[in-house]
This record gives sequence, structure tokens and C-alpha cells, in this order.
Amino acid sequence: MNRATEDHKIWLFDLAHGNLTDSQIVKGFVKYYALNGFTVGNVQDDLVFRTHYNPSQGMESLRSALNSFSEVVE
Repeated sequence: MNRATEDHKIWLFDLAHGNLTDSQIVKGFVKYYALNGFTVGNVQDDLVFRTHYNPSQGMESLRSALNSFSEVVE
């Protein structure tokens, strides 16, 4: 899947601006990154190098959502 889709761009925008629930964050991460062999570091790279958004909030939200989902699995 090509990550340079409009849906992916919208997901990055919403991630960086705190507009997503934990479920939406994890689903987007799996869809655009994990299933394509990419990692959390690739999300940060996309936020830093492919947008004008501050990556801090987006990365904090992503880590928090992934952490909350990992606790559910245990």
C-alpha cells in the first residue's frame, strides 16, 4: 500500500493535532505502517520530513495508544 494517499495524509494531520481516539491511532498505525513493514520511527520521520506539523504531540499520542493497547493484550 502506498502511504502517500489522502487517507494517510489526513491520519497524520489528525494524529499530530490530537483529533484521534486511541483505537483510530492504532488502526491507522497498523494500516499505514505495521502491515507494510514500517515502525514507529517511520511515523516520526513522516511527521518531521513530510509535514509541517510538530511531531511531539503525534508521537506522544501514538506511543500512549500503542501502550494502552499492549496492556489490553497482556
